[in-house]
Amino acid sequence: MKPFILHSLVRLALIAIALVLPGFAAAQPKLEMHRVGVTADDGLGWHLAVSSKGSFSILLPIPFNDFTTRDAATGEATYVVGGKSSEGIKFVAVELAPGAKPPPDLASIPKTLAATAGNKVSDVKRSTRGDADVLTLTVGNAITTLYMRCVQMNGVRYILTVEFPNAYADLVAANKDKFFESFKLKAKS
Repeated sequence: MKPFILHSLVRLALIAIALVLPGFAAAQPKLEMHRVGVTADDGLGWHLAVSSKGSFSILLPIPFNDFTTRDAATGEATYVVGGKSSEGIKFVAVELAPGAKPPPDLASIPKTLAATAGNKVSDVKRSTRGDADVLTLTVGNAITTLYMRCVQMNGVRYILTVEFPNAYADLVAANKDKFFESFKLKAKS
């Protein structure tokens, strides 16, 4: 897999934000780019992405961008790391910092995604891991598939996604579990 395209990451981050914060689209977010096209290969083809301003790290199988968006109306921040391969495979991790209004319950996410014509939501699982409420699901249509894991912990929501053209399902299957399982909160200093 080869590197990323920034515009798709911004679009995916905005879609993820809109998914959990209705009314977000009314104001354009401000973008603060921290790093672009970061290569932090561990020797096995995985890149450790430590969010510059967010509270998490994750491994990606491609170089990544690291940025923050701020809601123009409220100033609430969203921290994003992610990349897009030359095949069109997108790996993205988003942190939605707590705001004035709590995000909708995780249970509403599958219903919202299924409401889009052509989408089929499957493999919906919800579990608890320590202090974390975790939702995983798959959304597919005739052209693309999206694997999503949402983690709600201490008032913060993390959204991890892998989106890809259906032709690359086998390539993604070899990488998605490692991506999801590598998510960690930064150690507090």
